[in-house]
Amino acid sequence: MTNVTSIGNPNLEQLLSKARDAHAAGKVGAMSTGEALAVALILNRPDWLQGMNFTIAEALERIGPELSRLVPAVARQFERDSQDAAYATAEKARQARDAEFVAQQKADGIMDFSGAVVGIGDAPGYRDVRVTFDLKAIGDGLKGARVAISISPQDGETLVRHISGVHRFAWDRSGSRPLDATPDERRPVWIDART
Repeated sequence: MTNVTSIGNPNLEQLLSKARDAHAAGKVGAMSTGEALAVALILNRPDWLQGMNFTIAEALERIGPELSRLVPAVARQFERDSQDAAYATAEKARQARDAEFVAQQKADGIMDFSGAVVGIGDAPGYRDVRVTFDLKAIGDGLKGARVAISISPQDGETLVRHISGVHRFAWDRSGSRPLDATPDERRPVWIDART
């Protein structure tokens, strides 16, 4: 039942091209039976094989041993190409977002965001701290972003002093509570630590 002649003697690039076309179209299209079977195997589409009334074993027998040996290599190359294309698409979208962000910043000067800490990282023994934030834009037409900021030891000290001072003042002003404190919120112990 082997029928390699119905496919000719395609090489890896020819099969890869046919697999790309079928993947883009969502069907095998105008191919010989042998090509269609090889492409269905490459793309791991048992539904296409079933639609042609072939099992995997029958498809392998039909395309023959030479082509059967090419199927895994073509499938691996197709997967690599798909991953590269997905990365390129994501990178293009990231660059477009970055360009939009830069254009908006040039137009507005300073952009306002509210931030939620997603994670904090450090390397034991080093003083740099990396803080990852989800930023939510404040204002019309602005989008949010996830950013990671590495804070140097000197900037870390400045930030800690400032944040501690802001919290201490909010709790200590004339015995009042901070304006944004919840009713059951208590004065945190950490703001009294000396910085």
